Amino acid sequence: MEISSVIAQNQTAAELMAAAVCELFPGVRLLGGRGTPEFFYYDFVMPFVWQADFLTLIEERMRLIIREKREVRALEMMPGNAASLMQHHGQEMIVEKLLDIPRATVQVCKIGQFVDFCPFPILDQLSIAHFKLIEAFPIELFGRKIMRLVGVASVNKDSLKLLAKQTPPSQCSHIASGRMAGLFEPMEEEGKWRWLPRGEELRHQLVQWWREQHINQNFNLISSPVSTIEELRKSHAQCHALKKTAEIAWTSSEEEGDLADGLFLPHAYTADLAHFFLPEEKLLQECISSLQFIVQIPKIFNFEFEVVLSISSEGPKEIRAKRAALLRQALEKEGLKYSVEKSEKRGILSSIDVRIADSLGRRWTGPFLSFLANDIMSRSTFGSLERWTALLLEKSGGWLPCWIAPEQVRILALVPSVNASEMLKALRIQGIRATLDDSEEKLKARLYRAMMEKVPYVVILGEREEKTKTLTIRAYGANDEQKMTLEEFCNKEEWKL
Repeated sequence: MEISSVIAQNQTAAELMAAAVCELFPGVRLLGGRGTPEFFYYDFVMPFVWQADFLTLIEERMRLIIREKREVRALEMMPGNAASLMQHHGQEMIVEKLLDIPRATVQVCKIGQFVDFCPFPILDQLSIAHFKLIEAFPIELFGRKIMRLVGVASVNKDSLKLLAKQTPPSQCSHIASGRMAGLFEPMEEEGKWRWLPRGEELRHQLVQWWREQHINQNFNLISSPVSTIEELRKSHAQCHALKKTAEIAWTSSEEEGDLADGLFLPHAYTADLAHFFLPEEKLLQECISSLQFIVQIPKIFNFEFEVVLSISSEGPKEIRAKRAALLRQALEKEGLKYSVEKSEKRGILSSIDVRIADSLGRRWTGPFLSFLANDIMSRSTFGSLERWTALLLEKSGGWLPCWIAPEQVRILALVPSVNASEMLKALRIQGIRATLDDSEEKLKARLYRAMMEKVPYVVILGEREEKTKTLTIRAYGANDEQKMTLEEFCNKEEWKL
């Protein structure tokens, strides 16, 4: 099946699952769901305690709905009319979402008597050959207990078995691993997140790396007192005499998102943007250089990614076509495979987007290179620093690359007589981010805490180590320990990119 057909199949399966849940459990509140190339999922607010056997009941009801051959329809409606329809069905959270949508029309999915706001393509019939619900897990956010149900679907049983063996999304959730590692936590206001000290250190490392990259590329770093991306772009447009400007700033989001999207779509985030004010004859070469840069970024962080040429309907047709042709020429000169799609991004003529998958298989735009509606060339290294952090956490299972980890080493002192503070000082002199845990807890408890907080290296320091001038080191939660000198440890390549 083509990827678009797989996504439509999985989106239909997500809506089918929501229909089954609403029939079985009246009073359930819908939040939203989606089909991806790997999974389908839906988020619910349940007014009861979840039980493990509910998944089997839901699967059975989904099969019953398919056997009954209920009609499936995708209806185009004005947001206000769709909101009234969802209000009639008692789905207040979907109503809130619809009332915030600026578009003229939205799509509503209808399966029999079930209705739901669904902005994604669905099949025109319930032709889902094989499917399986693989897990249900809670996500407690902003005072609400959300239950996420996840399944897989396929045209044959063999591929279904392979899909079902994938790592469950619950084990990769950036929300769970980020909170466990003490990086961030949700604020009282829905959609906003607070960075904790360890998270702030991670942000600092990423921002420092970003600054070094742009200084090396002769950008002028500026700072603008603005609150939106549009204002940021206008601020830079006034600095055209500088030729190349770059900024990383806290801004508000204009994208629609669900509560459980976490750092993928927070209401406020850290955006980085660079702008180029160059004559026409230099644009192609700069396009190529910037394309090389934004494609190199996910490789540095070991991401798999896809490249998309996104063409908008905004702006004069002649300029839009000219800029899209320039981006296409840069892609072809670099020999990159890419797909083309239409875009509704406000203020963008055309762009090259680097898209990275999360644990559910959803594709998120990270780095991008674009031409704005005022014909200025712009690019971003991360897109959103918060989203980039979420993708890093889900890709690595919470084990961040050592060079940006907020805490690279934790020293565990076994006895008070050991001079652990000297070891701590020696590591910090070498530029290694180290801490000391000299609490009286048992070693096993302290090792477990370090593992849960995803500390790359644990140094165990006792009388034997002090006497032999060696270190006992446990890396990344591994059971095997290594012995090495302080000099050998400090010369490891992982400390720097």
